[in-house]
Amino acid sequence: MGKKGRFIGCSGYPECDYTANVDKEKNVIETEVVADRVCPDCNSPLHIKVGRYGKFIGCSNYPNCKHMEPLEKPSDTGVKCPICNEGSMLKRKSRYGKYFYSCSKYPACKYAVWNEPLNEKCPKCGWKILTSKTTKRRGTEKVCPQKDCGYSDKG
Repeated sequence: MGKKGRFIGCSGYPECDYTANVDKEKNVIETEVVADRVCPDCNSPLHIKVGRYGKFIGCSNYPNCKHMEPLEKPSDTGVKCPICNEGSMLKRKSRYGKYFYSCSKYPACKYAVWNEPLNEKCPKCGWKILTSKTTKRRGTEKVCPQKDCGYSDKG
């Protein structure tokens, strides 16, 4: 038994660290092969794998090749990043399943917000974007993401 349930492992551990998850009927769970796609780094087939934060696409040649990509591609909002002015804000999913918006130039630019960015300037402080925030009490409103500003508009 392991953190994620039953698994089988090589008897030659620690020289060989092969493991595979096993379902309740004691059948080995096979990884799915991504059709018509190969790893851009080593040209090996790509597989849909399950990790500690959910499913992802990874290279079948792991650990020799560590290429990974998310199962869901981030979608572009069309709003330019206010910090680097080069990238655009992408809608991404956190490890806990909540959506957030971050710069497409990550890790060079680490700007991120939880609320959906809008391509409008803040009339109070002049910040390059506003965000759309929805709450039960106040409904949907435009809010400045700068903590010092405090601007919000019900419009």
